[in-house]
Amino acid sequence: MPAPISVAKLWSKTAVEQKTGHYLIATLRFSHPRAEAPVNQIVIDNDGPGAREDLIGLARASTDAQELARQIDALTAAGCAKIFLDKASGKKGTARAGLLAALGHMRRGDTLVVLDLTRLGRDTRELLAIVEDDLHAKGRHFRTLDGIVLDTSDDMFGELIFTVFAAIAKFQRQQIVKGTREGLDAARARGRVGGRPRSLTPEQIDNARILLAAGEAQTSVAKELGVSRWTLRRALDNSPGQ
Repeated sequence: MPAPISVAKLWSKTAVEQKTGHYLIATLRFSHPRAEAPVNQIVIDNDGPGAREDLIGLARASTDAQELARQIDALTAAGCAKIFLDKASGKKGTARAGLLAALGHMRRGDTLVVLDLTRLGRDTRELLAIVEDDLHAKGRHFRTLDGIVLDTSDDMFGELIFTVFAAIAKFQRQQIVKGTREGLDAARARGRVGGRPRSLTPEQIDNARILLAAGEAQTSVAKELGVSRWTLRRALDNSPGQ
């Protein structure tokens, strides 16, 4: 039985290659295209009996040390050979360094294991994006251990689960587009949209990004905003958050 982990040491800069029972806690330097800069990422290697290389664990940090330990224990018991830790952070680009590191490590056919769905996505929109873009599209699976128990590696139900998630994501995108268009219609009725303005407001640019992210064509979005496609492209390129 592995010795208890000192959770307080997990986020310490000195917790480099610390061996505890079956666990090797290591601090790695990690780079990922979706992170603004390389970050230090803590990974727990589990070489205990029953550990499987195709099971990758993800634990979300919280202010409750016992809660983090509970996640690690559950992921270890499930047979995860590696457990990546997500450290809560408000810093842009590094808030989900643990998730990015886990995804970067995963191969086709591997399974990402979390305690429950709240550990995978911070909100529904993020959860659906991860499931669709980072897992299903790349031939990877995910499994939850608590709450709504799901396992997409199951031959019978795996594809059905992904299909349901895809349907929910499509519905959410449609609702976002609908709400954005209603906002544009309301603005147009108030005289804030119309004609051929020389530039777009920050609010209009945000709306454009929402529509484009939902799959709308640039030509269609430009028409909605009453500008040329070139004006829209220039506004997107020159605005923060591009």
